[in-house]
Amino acid sequence: MVAIFSFMAFRSIIISKATKINLDLNNIVVTYESEPYHINLDEISTIVIDDPRCLVSLRLLSELCIKGINVIFTDVSHKPVGSLTTLYNNVRTPKKHLIQINWDINLKGYLWTNIVREKITNQKSVLEKLKKIDKINVLNEFLKSIEYGDATNREGLASRTYFKELFGSTFKRFNEDIINFCLNYSYQVLRSKISQEIIACGYIPTLGICHKSEYNQFNLADDIIEVFRPIIDYYVFNILDSNEHEHLTPELKGKLVNVLNERVLYKNNSYKIHSVIRVFLQDIFTFLETGDVEKVSFPQIIWNM
Repeated sequence: MVAIFSFMAFRSIIISKATKINLDLNNIVVTYESEPYHINLDEISTIVIDDPRCLVSLRLLSELCIKGINVIFTDVSHKPVGSLTTLYNNVRTPKKHLIQINWDINLKGYLWTNIVREKITNQKSVLEKLKKIDKINVLNEFLKSIEYGDATNREGLASRTYFKELFGSTFKRFNEDIINFCLNYSYQVLRSKISQEIIACGYIPTLGICHKSEYNQFNLADDIIEVFRPIIDYYVFNILDSNEHEHLTPELKGKLVNVLNERVLYKNNSYKIHSVIRVFLQDIFTFLETGDVEKVSFPQIIWNM
């Protein structure tokens, strides 16, 4: 059967088996073994096409771009490798590009310093919530010693300490194990959504604040995602802790995509992660254009688990 996971009003669709995918009126039609499944496009926020063998119609892809639906493609090993990008969905894009190129270096440094501080604070909160407190003092020291622009890389040092405390002393980021698979899967889905929203706001995801690699098309998205990583880590930890998983099954991938449907607190309002991204980005971009520090605020985990 077709693996389609939907969650309340915000629908995350994972298509793991399909012969073809096409458009019928305002519906995506997923066909598997001659049986069609219809899903209304207006109910969908993210689609993960997890079967590289299926045929996808150009008409559908065009409509997905027009509607601004986040679409992610995976490779034969089921790892996210790309996303569908809408080229023209902000009439002020040329003006925004010029503004972005001329963002003040001091404002960028201020913002990155606060992103690092917020990330480490959230990492500490995750460990405290999970009663993994042996290294809390170490993270506190990193917080106290953050310099402007994180010149001494407190972010990297804190992350190494944090991950070993969260997942065990033998854990290493980027090893090929189920924990890293799950983290990377959720990160990639979130990164794609952030990139989509950056473009929707009229900016270039390639031009970052701190991340500046010439080989990375998503430097700005990788700056922004740092704020959300501990939130994702917390939900991934709980997903893995509640079930024994050895492989990225369709069910597990559905849960990982659904992390974007979890709620965060932003400026005293509750948002789902997928919907807070644009609100957060608009405030950050306003700060970078005006210097209004009142706009610099960050999403917080709502502890409901």
